[in-house]
Amino acid sequence: MRWKSVFAATGLLATSLLVTAPTAQAAGASGAAEGSSAAAGRCSLIAPSRIVISAPYRAITMRVAADCVAGNWDNAAWTSYHPTQGVQEVLYFFRTSTTVTMDLYDYADPGLWNWRPNGAYDTFSGAMSQNSPNSYVKVGSWAGLTASRSGSKVTLNVSAARYAVSLDKFVPYAGAVGQLQYKAPGATKWIALKSVKTTSTGKYTYAYTASAARDYRVYFPETSVIWNAASATIRK
Repeated sequence: MRWKSVFAATGLLATSLLVTAPTAQAAGASGAAEGSSAAAGRCSLIAPSRIVISAPYRAITMRVAADCVAGNWDNAAWTSYHPTQGVQEVLYFFRTSTTVTMDLYDYADPGLWNWRPNGAYDTFSGAMSQNSPNSYVKVGSWAGLTASRSGSKVTLNVSAARYAVSLDKFVPYAGAVGQLQYKAPGATKWIALKSVKTTSTGKYTYAYTASAARDYRVYFPETSVIWNAASATIRK
């Protein structure tokens, strides 16, 4: 089997990667290979649009699409690039499995990762076309809400946390800006109730008067490096 070399990298350290262009070895296969190369198919990566950093290490299963198998693929590779930090990860698939494990460490660069094609070949050495999807990498966050009622007075207690890379754990989400929301039982649309900004301990409390029972939640939108979070719904 003959190999074609393509430069790639894995993690944050550069290394070499070989992308295989298999050579047909059976008698008379060369003619078939030429025909296959002329009609080579497509091999696509199914990349998650949202990648969450929520632990020092996570194993993420990455997949190729059904078009790879339909195109009689042999192997395919993609390398992710950050717009300012460069190479992040490399994925290398063989025809023996449509999945590989990506090792995600919490020191990975947050932001946009563009998965660039690193070569794909069918079993007759035909180069296959590839897609170039995007993934967005950010740290995870969490939102919690408790509620109590005394007559018509409803008290809502908010908690928020975010993953801290430097500490390898979740910590109070200080200064998080979000929104308390409500809706009538059975309704589907959330309505803004009160803007929220958490304290240094990731807390916020709001009390108001509402005679009828309502569903409540707190929602924190995403930032450039932290994913959004919504609490479970509470009825009071």
